[in-house]
Amino acid sequence: MKIFLVFILIYFSIGVYADNLEPIRKLREAGRFEEAIETLMKSNYTSDIESEMLLAKLYLDKNAYEDAVRVYTRICNVLNTHDCFNELAITYLSMGNYQQAIDEFEKSIYLNRKSAMVYSNLAQAYLIVKKYDKAEEAHKMALKLSSENPIVKVNYGVFLIKTKKYAEAKGILKDVLRENTSMFVAELYLGIAHYMKEEYNSALIHLNRGILINPESYDLYYHRAVVYYKKGDYINAFLDLKMADKISPDNPKTGELKKLVRQDSKL
Repeated sequence: MKIFLVFILIYFSIGVYADNLEPIRKLREAGRFEEAIETLMKSNYTSDIESEMLLAKLYLDKNAYEDAVRVYTRICNVLNTHDCFNELAITYLSMGNYQQAIDEFEKSIYLNRKSAMVYSNLAQAYLIVKKYDKAEEAHKMALKLSSENPIVKVNYGVFLIKTKKYAEAKGILKDVLRENTSMFVAELYLGIAHYMKEEYNSALIHLNRGILINPESYDLYYHRAVVYYKKGDYINAFLDLKMADKISPDNPKTGELKKLVRQDSKL
């Protein structure tokens, strides 16, 4: 199950060089990460804090985690802000260095005990390493700080699904969707919650809605393919896996499910 992580992006206003970063930020917003990094490196790059922070974010965007850690470690020790340590923790989490991620999230919380998102991210890290009591404690703190934050609520919904509290998870995710009708990730996990209870038709309703909102989501196509497979609808399962392959060609989950579909359907 994919963990939904969000980190707050901050910008520091230090030095005249800040004005020169705007074109690079626009490249980043357009998803042109390689070009943004190349432009930054070829520019009048002065290694000031703002440009270093932007560089670290770009490395994280393009999954260049070792490079991101190198830059974040340097600047976080200078800035000593909860935002910086939160992003460093997310980088470690993405690398699979779970204990290091937990340590950095806890540094972030030490610097700011009022950030609901950092508590929520810490809870997800604890969930991955199966420290469920600590995960629930961190989720409850995040909800206490920001009870209506939809991302905090979705993350808690993921925790509830993972701990097999499906009815409670459905209630929270439906509540999110009442106020945030375009939040495809809530539709995704609501679909998963129904699937786990073998409520396949209900699962399809929510996965279909999620795909209408975001037709570029690998997870929505993959999980809908799983539901179709369980229903014995092998043709639609295979079509969804083809779509998932286009979006994320290197994801091993797709190939594993394709083998099962071919085996059972003789496609």
